[in-house]
Amino acid sequence: MQSSTTPVGDERACTAVGTVKVKLRGVSPSTPPPARPQYIPPREPAREPRTRRPIGRWVAALVIAALVVGGVVAFALLRGGTTATGASDEDRIRVAIDDFTTALRDGDLAGLRAGTCGPLASFYGGISDEDFAATHDAAVASGSIPEILSVDTIQITPAEAPDVTTAIAQVTARGGNETAPSPRTFDLALEDETWKVCA
Repeated sequence: MQSSTTPVGDERACTAVGTVKVKLRGVSPSTPPPARPQYIPPREPAREPRTRRPIGRWVAALVIAALVVGGVVAFALLRGGTTATGASDEDRIRVAIDDFTTALRDGDLAGLRAGTCGPLASFYGGISDEDFAATHDAAVASGSIPEILSVDTIQITPAEAPDVTTAIAQVTARGGNETAPSPRTFDLALEDETWKVCA
């Protein structure tokens, strides 16, 4: 005995001659095949909060700034740094030259002895007050005491103990009888944290 079945949608049963029941659940020739499983990528690990990054950047910026400031200070110390009073070596050299020429102009032997080194210190330390006064009077009369118009360049040569830090200053000066200014140089040395004129 043959039975024939007719597909019927949904959950309705089909009956034919006999007692065979067939349940077809939503199957029809136009139904698409079931979907394949989809790949779902794993979740990325949780990132650290961004609040830590700016702190790291600030620390790096502060370190760089400290290095820059340290480099500037080191450069300033090598090129003519500052003392505890804040004056640079170049400023102190200008003051030493001015003090020397003022003492020379005024005939201040004590000032010349205190502000000189090397050959000049030997000369002013070995001359008597009377002989210096006579020499000074002659220099004033002849107009040979120079007037410093400007300190143009200063070159400092740093040294570590026992050597002495030295400097050469080029100035523009004019003697009493000279009509035109001329360049001259001063040799200086740093003794006991004081710049002195040596030649």
